[in-house]
Amino acid sequence: MKQKITLLFAFLLLMTSNYNYAQEKTCGYLEHMQEKLQDPDYRAKYEARQAAFQIEYERLLANPQARLQTIYIPVAVHYPNGNESNRACLVDLALDQIRILNEDFSATNGDISNWTAASSNYPGVNLGSIDVQFVLATTNHPTGIDPDLIEGEPAVTIGENVLDTDSRFSGYQNFIVKPIAYLGYSPLGGQPSNGNSVVMNTNAFGSSGAGCPGFIPGAPYNLGRTVTHELGHFYNLYHTFQGCGSGDRVDDTPALASSTGGCPSPGSVSSCLPTESALTMNYMDYTNDACMYMFTEGQATRMNAHINTIKDDWKTDVLSVDSFDINKVYSIYPNPANDEINISLTSNAVKEASYVIYDLVGKPIFKGDLSLDSNIQSRKIRTSKLTNGVYLLMINSGKLSATKKIVVRH
Repeated sequence: MKQKITLLFAFLLLMTSNYNYAQEKTCGYLEHMQEKLQDPDYRAKYEARQAAFQIEYERLLANPQARLQTIYIPVAVHYPNGNESNRACLVDLALDQIRILNEDFSATNGDISNWTAASSNYPGVNLGSIDVQFVLATTNHPTGIDPDLIEGEPAVTIGENVLDTDSRFSGYQNFIVKPIAYLGYSPLGGQPSNGNSVVMNTNAFGSSGAGCPGFIPGAPYNLGRTVTHELGHFYNLYHTFQGCGSGDRVDDTPALASSTGGCPSPGSVSSCLPTESALTMNYMDYTNDACMYMFTEGQATRMNAHINTIKDDWKTDVLSVDSFDINKVYSIYPNPANDEINISLTSNAVKEASYVIYDLVGKPIFKGDLSLDSNIQSRKIRTSKLTNGVYLLMINSGKLSATKKIVVRH
């Protein structure tokens, strides 16, 4: 394990190190934290949170099986410069970004399949995923903020001045989308109970095709991966290019002296050690959105530790959780499947739904109706024609969706 150093010293070392930006500076988390830590109250809470995180992190490192159970994270999205006439479009943009986050953090994104060929360049590095679901909140909205924030509708504010630490939205995973000097920034090891936010530029939120007037994702940062990067900081990940000393405090990410831009071939960029290549496809580097697609297992453990530390901060009364928890609403069996898989209704929370089964490159294989009621309690999906492997079952109900990995093994 990399040498342990005290948390405060580690952060001060980070602040004073020779931070070498070889590429365009796209992330402003370092400057954001330098400003925030000038506040003694914020610094005290940050240090206490980091101390609690370190205890949990060491527990998970010693016992990798002690991971979190599924946590449903309520999301609120804020467009201070948005136009109310574009609300439907801005809500869809928020949902598009949430879809991307759910795929990226669970390692169910279509381009994760690129790792199969790339992995030979990175012996000992495994893909990482965490069991969280990001959900746009719909109930018990804060009052007296946006008159168009209607109960039962998504938690999206438009034209309201929401601060990057705003107590009115404590308990949410907040995203503020507005013109800023960077593509995005986030606190390191964020605290939802303080109303901390990830702040994104208007050209780096959502993916191409999902833009709205004034909020158009711009190439090469037009696949929503900058938000994945910033949320990594919120869950206590450093850049992979922290330098050649203690690096990013994760054992399975090769240390880098400077960031990587563009779209390099796997294994083509050197790390600090001549025997290791830079993990340029990692979300915590600076490559183009189209060329970053993975967290490592070590990064997932670190994020799990932080999420376990703050899991009681999330509001519990702003989501219709059953609508998103496949395991609460449906019984899906057998898994692994042979010739067929059964989907049975176990809750009345969802009345009408549809399903799509995707392969790992995002190609839809099967789709159909999944509206179950007292007369129709289960459906069978034939899997006999599928080749052995891992697939994604996505169940959609209105604007809500949830995804589960299924395995076919003949």
